[in-house]
Amino acid sequence: MNLKRRMGACLPVIVGALMGLSACITPQAPPTGASGHEAVQELSLAGTWRYQKGGLGPENLADPALSHAHWPQMTLPANWYLRGVDHAGVMWFRKTVPLTLPEGALARLHFSGVDYACDVWVNGTWVGHHQGYFAPFAFPVTAQLQAGDNLIALRVNSPNEEYGRQWSLHKRLIKGVLNHHDTRPGGAWSPRGQEKNSGGIWAPVTLRITRKAAITGLAVTPELTEDGAEAHVALALATPDMAGETVQVTLRVTPQKGDGTPAQAVTTQAEFPCLGETLSGHLTLQVPGARLWWPWELGTPALYRVEATVRQGDTVLDTHADLFGFREIKRDPATGTWLINGKRIFLRGTNYIASQWLSEMDRTRLAADLDLMKQAHINAIRVHAHVEPKAFYRLCDEMGLLVWQDFPLQWGYADDKDFSDEAVRQAKEMVDSLYNHPGIFTWCGHNEPPWDATWMKWKYPGYVPGQNQELDRVVMQALVKADASRPAQENSPTADHPWLGWYSGNWRDYARPTDRSLITEFGAQALPKQSTLETFLPPEAIWPQTREAWDLWAYHNFQEKESFEIAGIPRGESIDELIRATQGYQARLTQLAVESYRRQRFAPVAGIFQFMFVEGWPSMNWGIVDYLRHPKPGYMALQQAYQPLLPSIEMAKETWAEGETVTARLWVINDLPEEIPEATLTLALMKGDRQLAKARETFAIEADSARQATGISRAGLPQGAYHIEAAILGPDGKVLASNRLEFRVEKGETP
Repeated sequence: MNLKRRMGACLPVIVGALMGLSACITPQAPPTGASGHEAVQELSLAGTWRYQKGGLGPENLADPALSHAHWPQMTLPANWYLRGVDHAGVMWFRKTVPLTLPEGALARLHFSGVDYACDVWVNGTWVGHHQGYFAPFAFPVTAQLQAGDNLIALRVNSPNEEYGRQWSLHKRLIKGVLNHHDTRPGGAWSPRGQEKNSGGIWAPVTLRITRKAAITGLAVTPELTEDGAEAHVALALATPDMAGETVQVTLRVTPQKGDGTPAQAVTTQAEFPCLGETLSGHLTLQVPGARLWWPWELGTPALYRVEATVRQGDTVLDTHADLFGFREIKRDPATGTWLINGKRIFLRGTNYIASQWLSEMDRTRLAADLDLMKQAHINAIRVHAHVEPKAFYRLCDEMGLLVWQDFPLQWGYADDKDFSDEAVRQAKEMVDSLYNHPGIFTWCGHNEPPWDATWMKWKYPGYVPGQNQELDRVVMQALVKADASRPAQENSPTADHPWLGWYSGNWRDYARPTDRSLITEFGAQALPKQSTLETFLPPEAIWPQTREAWDLWAYHNFQEKESFEIAGIPRGESIDELIRATQGYQARLTQLAVESYRRQRFAPVAGIFQFMFVEGWPSMNWGIVDYLRHPKPGYMALQQAYQPLLPSIEMAKETWAEGETVTARLWVINDLPEEIPEATLTLALMKGDRQLAKARETFAIEADSARQATGISRAGLPQGAYHIEAAILGPDGKVLASNRLEFRVEKGETP
């Protein structure tokens, strides 16, 4: 409900709520006094730590009396595999931190990401435990710190799943694709599929020092209104020794990135009583004329900065800031169509797993990947059954890229209450940690759960058709409860993952109509270029001639049966021929699938997600960009087929017989919100540089539309290679979009 309509005469106001209390408070200017920057100290603990592998028995490596001078050193943050330690299980870390706390200080130890379970001691005293690889967490440590040197000891446990019969159907670690997936070292179904463990303190660790209170949560829910927008802010504070006192909270919302038009900051303030060790407050700010956050093709991804400052009088206790955007996301349940700020958008997506070891993906590397995506006209990214580093989501916000966020459940898991309770807890952590990112447009609970993946009955003798159905129900409830502002779905079903021409059927089957509104996985493998293969394969395995060499290829994710038996890719006589054959197959399949689905735009297809964008480790899998970030021909095929304005060429087949009449039809697809009032479409049948036939048509191209247009046909073509060229020209004759489709004519009967 619109808060203005609900509160009536109480606005413009701040609405403050605490422990069920609410009040209308007139906005005031924030008090002057101590600077927030002076009130907060953040000590980075990045750098050298001592480490020691743990064992199975009881240990007390947190004891300050124990010397770690002889322990090896590791630079953190990092996944330990990337530091040359290939280990699964317990790893101890220790660091001595010199420190003097100011009087009245409140200290909290913050972790941005630890894989997987972490116990923390400060000066020999245990301060807390956390489980889950992706979520930030913090522990209060004021009482444990001392003047001078302070020993921080961490016990990190990233075990393998317990090996045994059908272990992968009953997993207990919520790591998604980071411990069981086709793209992991060893693949999904090999006994070696858990090698090269992802464990470690992979994201920053900081010691944050404030005065008396600490902001522990800042969540902004945007709401569009008739005359602008409102920011509903939920604020959480730690106030361990402030019972009976009051604090003043000031919120300031400032335009951060937009279309360049003037916009003023909005500031407001409220006072809250401290009733215990924690405080939860809710405030609302009106932002007249707010700029909206849009996906890049629909507008500007305008961002706002919200800063919360907590004071007592002129003394700043803590301050915290984050970015958010004003936007509204809806999905039509009848058609599956997505609406952003009331405008529908066709999702041209990809699946993304940046790396098997997230610490190697810094902002620069992530930005390079996202730049490649935008160059390929991608507007939506499915973070496939895992959670990426925080910088990824910030970059997507800034670049206007939509994010489909999976919870890290991939295939089968334990079906007991202890596991489901832990999954619910971590699902809430995922939403809480990512809530403010406007680019995230949906949550998804589970990828191909057993109850939906009937193919598992062929994989597992002990397959139970209803497995994990209750798990997915409670996880979905947790997602919806944690975030009512975004649509969520229980799972990504197998029916949305056609995999034609790879796991079943023929790649030409993509030309047939579909009854699915979302296609969230489709694609084929392709080898990277030879120079990339040479970085991770020994010379004798570059062109496999032995079973041992093919097994090494399988370890690096190559699927032999699917490539040669189902896809029918010729092996060739050399590695160069095989590379060209696999890359050509991936490119052809990608172009056909994308253009076919886009021709079914909103009838019924509302979005598609190619699988997948990059290879997240030195491998040979479904990535259209290899591990070293060299684009394959499949990338160029996707880039061509994903043009927002696309002349799509439809042909019944790619191989014709002599004597047949070769025909092609042109479709005009426009995902953009702008009409082209006078466009010219051209279609040409070519053999090399020679034009054999052409067609031309002029009409207006409507915004957000798809329609069939002109066609071309030619009989009596001799055998050989041909191609169709299509283009859309603007009123000034400038080429706005173009396309190309190759085909062959061969002797004999109709293929």
